[in-house]
This record gives sequence, C-alpha cells and structure tokens, in this order.
Amino acid sequence: MVASVATLALVPAQSVQAASTWPARPIRIVVTFPPGGSSDIVARLISSQLSERVGQAVVVDNRPGAGGTLGATIAAQAQPDGHTLVVSNTAPFSVSPFIYPAVRYDPVKGFTHIASIGAVPNVLAVSNPLGAKSVADLVAAARSGRALNYGSSGVGSVGHIVGELFQRQFKVTMTHVPYKGAAPMLVDLLANQIPLAFDTLPQSLPHAQRGALRILAVTSAKRVGAAPEIPAVGELGYPSLVAENWLGLSGPAGIPASVVGTLHRTVGEVIVLPAIALRMDELGIVRRPMTAEGFAAFVSAEVGAWQPVLKAAGIRTE
Repeated sequence: MVASVATLALVPAQSVQAASTWPARPIRIVVTFPPGGSSDIVARLISSQLSERVGQAVVVDNRPGAGGTLGATIAAQAQPDGHTLVVSNTAPFSVSPFIYPAVRYDPVKGFTHIASIGAVPNVLAVSNPLGAKSVADLVAAARSGRALNYGSSGVGSVGHIVGELFQRQFKVTMTHVPYKGAAPMLVDLLANQIPLAFDTLPQSLPHAQRGALRILAVTSAKRVGAAPEIPAVGELGYPSLVAENWLGLSGPAGIPASVVGTLHRTVGEVIVLPAIALRMDELGIVRRPMTAEGFAAFVSAEVGAWQPVLKAAGIRTE
C-alpha cells in the first residue's frame, strides 16, 4: 500500500516537472497519412511557426496505415509530456476505431484534444477522359452499365464512405479502389488509371484549377469560398452526401494543463497569421476556432455521429 501511494504521488510531481521544462526537446507531430494529404498539408503549414514560438524544432512524422490508426496509436502510447502530438482528423478518430478490430485506443479518453484547426469538404473528382461535366453525367455513365472504379485514400476514409453513400443515393454500382493515402490516389487519377475519386478539396483543387481533372461537386451544404464555381451536394438536393474532414491537434491523454494552454493559444495565433490564413483559404480549409474543452466535446460528438453514417454506407462495424 505504501509503495502504491508513493507511486501515485509521483504522477502530479512528474506532470509539474514536465510542464515547467516544456519544451525540453524537439516536438514531433505525427501525421496519420502519407505526405500530400490534408493532415500533412496542415502539419507542414503550422510547424515552422510553432517552432518559432515555442523555441524548439517541430518535426512532421508521417506514419500512415490502417485508416490512420497506426499513427494514432503511436501518439496515444507516447509519453504525455507535450513532445509528441498528432494531427487528429475524421478517419482515425471518428471512423476507423469502429471498422478496424485491432484498434487499441479510445479516440476520446485516450487523447488530450488540444486545438481545432479547421475542416475541409470532400470532392467528387473525375478524370478528363471520363467526359463527365456534372454529377448527373456521372450517374448516367454508371447507369449505362459502364464499369467504374472510384478511388479513396483508404478503407474507412471519408472518401470511401461518401463513395458508398453515393452509390446508395443513386442506386448505382462502382468498385472501390482504396489507396494508402490521397497522394498515390491522385497520381492514378491524373494518369487516368482510375476514372474518379472522392478526395478532399485541398489536394484536388490545384489540379482542377490547372485543368488536369474536373471537380463535379463538393460534399458540403453550401459552396465554399475557395471554389465558388463548384456546386455543393447540399444545393444539388443530396444532403445525405454532406461530409467533411475535421482537423485538429491532439496528444496522448494526460498532457499537463499548462502545456495544453500554451499549445492551444499558439496554434490559434498561427492559423490566423496572414500568410497561413490566406493559404488555408486558397485550399478550402475552413478554420473552426474552439476552446480546448470545446474541441474535446466536439471530438466526442463526432465519434457518436459517424457510427450511423458507417451503417448507412454499408461499411461493417466491429
């Protein structure tokens, strides 16, 4: 009993020490998908400015795999001293824990949710040879009996889910081709190896702007400021297809409150810097400011909200 009490007594002392010396070494931001995706874009946008403000190097560490759960597991199991963080996002926090049976973390209780960064809609992007200029054109092609494959950034990604919901909405059949991230998927879409993909706006928009592919719709209720010419599924009359990828900064459960406060304040300062804010606007990343407590509550609500969506999409939960 004495040993147990002594051990417990060390916990707050260690937390105070960690908080007083933070950051004592470089900070690692784990990205749960390969380079080129929304999480990676956001991490690299903010890392240098975070580094300047906290006085330590900030290193982006891409750890993709299993719907983002490999990277999320690394972050959940790290020491809760504020030196290992993760770009939290929809797939590994709201979706993958329910479709990957080997997941060993709780997306709510297993993390300290520090700061909301923003959200991005998905898009329905098609290759130019497909010839579809609207959602109606694509539906007509699918109903004609033409075999269509659609790409996503992986099993359980928001793109995968929206692709399944799209098929149910229009009573068409397409074959899902999962990739290990958005970047390799876009390579195949641009090379006409797949005719369409459900991607996020920041990745696809630059290619659409230079005419290398066409975006038929964004999966939002209303058009987005970064691409006002692209119709939204909400205005087209398909609210069941509205979906977005939320993005934030989290770390393992138990990070000292003073460290959380400093990180939350610093992230908030960084994402409104003119150059970063402009780049986020250009990419269609909508900032979503929240308190740290509000962000934690948001993640909890998102975890609950996505379970019926998974069932509606026909993706088996475990």
